[in-house]
Amino acid sequence: MTSPTWIPLAALAVIVVSSVLRLLQVRGGDARVKAYSFGHMSGVQGATERLWRAAVLLFVVSAAITWIIPDLELLIGPPPGSWTNALRWLAAAMFAACVLLIVIAQVQMGASWRIGVPAEGPGALVSHGIFGWSRNPIFLGMVGASVAMFIWAPTILSAAGATAAWLLASIQIRIEEEALLGKHGDDYRSYASRVGRWFGRRSERRAGSAT
Repeated sequence: MTSPTWIPLAALAVIVVSSVLRLLQVRGGDARVKAYSFGHMSGVQGATERLWRAAVLLFVVSAAITWIIPDLELLIGPPPGSWTNALRWLAAAMFAACVLLIVIAQVQMGASWRIGVPAEGPGALVSHGIFGWSRNPIFLGMVGASVAMFIWAPTILSAAGATAAWLLASIQIRIEEEALLGKHGDDYRSYASRVGRWFGRRSERRAGSAT
């Protein structure tokens, strides 16, 4: 069975809709909370925010081309022999897993969910559920989705998007880690010693040694 060409765009749509719903829910719970802070920062944070928009645009363009203009996709790639229906189904499974990871992580963050780092700093430290296995499951899901896009359509656009997502997530994670450390101090240090930045848990003995 041939994989539906709308899958990448559908995956992105679910991520965007889920993010908007969480944004409205968090803002509705406390009018003082600024859950969305992109576009209000300068320096490295501001540059990273602008580049994130470019990376998302690359994803949208790649997904739209593969669905609406497949002939154009052939002009910009993929390399001969790199496309197979089996690989697209693998990418579809990755999209589903990454979307599920992002949505669950957004829900588990509760009122602490943010896009960017607001001036007042991050919310309460979240370390339960998925966050007990990854300190950054949403970024993990976003990078995974960008890799799935490259597997689905290995073109110059999707390669640039996947590379940008990895680099920008790495930068944004470190910005947010500084903010979390500044607000939560030893609690965050202890959490970071137990749970990997991307994925993985450390034993209590190793965590104690790292601390």
